[in-house]
Formats: sequence, C-alpha cells, structure tokens
Amino acid sequence: MVGGYRLVLPPGWGRIPLREGTEDAIRGIVTSAFDGSRGDAVAQVRVRLEGRLRELAVRARRDGAGLDLYLPVRPRGGAAPVPASFVVSELAVGGRKERREYVVGEARRVDYVLPVPDVPGRCLAAAFSTPTAAAEPRLADLMVELFDAVMGTFRWSEAADSPRTG
Repeated sequence: MVGGYRLVLPPGWGRIPLREGTEDAIRGIVTSAFDGSRGDAVAQVRVRLEGRLRELAVRARRDGAGLDLYLPVRPRGGAAPVPASFVVSELAVGGRKERREYVVGEARRVDYVLPVPDVPGRCLAAAFSTPTAAAEPRLADLMVELFDAVMGTFRWSEAADSPRTG
C-alpha cells in the first residue's frame, strides 16, 4: 500500500511539510540560511524571512490539500536564491498521469497529476511556479527543466510516514 512519495531535490532546495512540523522546518531553514550570523540587521531579516515562509506555507496549505512546499533555501556559489517553488497536494479527483505547462501573468507554471496506485479517485498534484523574467528569459526555461528533472525522480513509497525527499 502506498504511504507516501520520495523525490530527489537539487542542492540548496528544502521541504516545508504543511500538515505537521511546519514551524520546525521554517525555523530550521532560517537558522541554516544565516549559519551563525548575528546582529540587529540580521535579526530583522530573519524575522522577515520567517514571516514570508509562513505566508508561503499558509497559501500552499489552502483548503487542507497541500502536503509539502519545496523551494530554494540556500544560495549556491554566492548567488541569490532563484524565485521558484512547487507544492505537492492531495486531490480527491480521479485522473490520469499528466503534465501541463502554461503561463499566467508573469509566472511560468507546470503541473503534474499523479494517480495514487490502488486508491481510486485519489491523486497527488505537483504545481511548480517561477517568474518569467524579461531580463532573463532563459532562466524560466532552465527552472522548468530542473522541475521536470526533479519530477523524474518521483517514486511512490510504501512507508506509512509522511512524504520524504532524498
């Protein structure tokens, strides 16, 4: 019986579980991001970052369907984190495996729908979003390719615990 899923995330990406452990995950991400930095200015940025991550978690959790929020949490090579994220949600609708890509306003989006094996009418959906920056049009293409690669590692797990990433 399927009890969860596994993904391989790119370096620097993190997971915020949306049903249990949300606050602990947010605090862990923020602590890791500042890696011992101190001072009043750092404290103010920490508070803003925690608030922003909480806002993102609340939006991703909407209607109780959200399971996990994934986003870049640590810059690589001194670069700023890329503005991209994806949410894995549980859906109570039947469906077949599919991938859909589209643009909404200033955002490039990709959705995957994955029927849960042996559970009729249940699906997981992974919804990705990244800005379509006019200054860097190729960046959105690269982020979509990265998300497709992450989804290529998606595997159902037999564990009864929450979804995991590897």
